[in-house]
Formats: sequence, C-alpha cells, structure tokens
Amino acid sequence: MEAVGTVEGAAVDACDVVIDAGGATAIPGLIDSQVHVTFGDFTPRQNTVGYLTSYVHGGTTTAISASEVHVPGRPKDPAGVKALAVAAFKCFEHYRPGGMRVHGGSIILEPGLTRADFDDVHRDGVWLAKAGFGAVETARDYVALVRHAREAGLLTTLHTGGASIPGSFPITGEDLIAIDPTVSFHINGGPVAIEDRYFEQVAAETGIAMQVCTAGNLRTTLLCAEAARKHDAFDRFLIATDTPPAAASCRSA
Repeated sequence: MEAVGTVEGAAVDACDVVIDAGGATAIPGLIDSQVHVTFGDFTPRQNTVGYLTSYVHGGTTTAISASEVHVPGRPKDPAGVKALAVAAFKCFEHYRPGGMRVHGGSIILEPGLTRADFDDVHRDGVWLAKAGFGAVETARDYVALVRHAREAGLLTTLHTGGASIPGSFPITGEDLIAIDPTVSFHINGGPVAIEDRYFEQVAAETGIAMQVCTAGNLRTTLLCAEAARKHDAFDRFLIATDTPPAAASCRSA
C-alpha cells in the first residue's frame, strides 16, 4: 500500500491498484488478547461453535489463547501441560478460522514445572504461559513459576480478581504485584475485581500490562483507564473480550 486518504487525481491515475472504500474507514485488524480456545473453532465447555470465524466479521483478525484450560479432561502434571501447550500451538500454527490468526498453546502453570520445562516448550514455539488455574496451594506459589517462565522467554499472563472455576481461588491486588506477570488478565474483574487502590499502584509502580475485558466491571474499567492515563501508562492498557462469554460470567461466583 502506497497511501491512505485523499490524493491528487494524477497520483490516482498513476496507481496500479486503487481501492475505493466508499466513505468507510480502513483500520488494522483488531487483536483480542484473551480468548478461551481449545482446538479448532469451538470450545466444549461453553458448547460454542464457530465463534472465531464470527469475530472476523467484526474486524478481529488475531486472537490470543488464554490457555487451553477448558479442554475436557485436561492434564495437570508437568508432562501433560507441556504436551497440551505444544499440541495447541502446533494445531493453530497453520489453521486460520475465517482467515483469523490464532496464537494457541499457552502452558498452564502447574506445580513441578521447572525452568528446563519452560525452555523445552519455548524451543517448540510456545511463547505464552498462564497462571491462575493450576493446582497450587496459594497464589504466591505462582511467583517462582512466573519468574522461571519469564526467564525462559515466555510472555506470562495471570487470572486476576475473583475465583472462576471450581477449585480456584481469588487473585488479589497484592498477589498480582508479588507475582509480577507480563499481563494482568481482566484486571477489571468479571465483575469481581481487585481493590480500587491497587489500580493506581499497578499503573505507577509496575510494568504489568493492564487488560480490561468487555465482560468485566465497567466502573473499574474506567478506574483502570484513568490510572493508566494519569501515570502515562496507556501503552500498557489492553482491551479484550474473555470470551466465549460463559467463561467470564462464571467468574462472579
């Protein structure tokens, strides 16, 4: 592409290809940084089929896995979560539902994973790691796991706020700062969020990316956005969906 906007007539005549948008606005494809994929364009937990293809119709051309936590019977041992992450990454490496690019394969952080394990999956292409659904005893058990994953070159994400699925527990603002992930998933809650006072602290004192989701709390979304603006951290303010929706709505429990 040579130009976007209004150009002189002579410049138009000299072009090989001219696209008349008919008054529409051309923008880059949108990126949804939290989608609950499994394999293919469906998710069994929510009985949702074809949602990724539908998202393309709304302008979303890239989706990033929130980990394949909803795969039926998902493994929880180190070997199993490594295999799951690599398999999901490989499956979506060339499969593009509706033309969408899907970054699948986010390794779920479980007790027993070592730095060497993260190096292994990274060599196989996996670049995402997810904290929040592992069989850890406390949230602080994620501190070392997240550190090792980041040292291996993985981008780490953290389920933040209220509990989501049976057996999980809330991640507080204090936990979030201690764990120090690359991205705080749905920091605005779903609708249960961290305490208000932590939004400004995360924006001012950390490098954590603050992701808000459409299924979350609108009041804390605005609170987070204002904290990001105030502390010149808007480059760390992300908007995502946390969909299919059943995955988000159950978080209010």
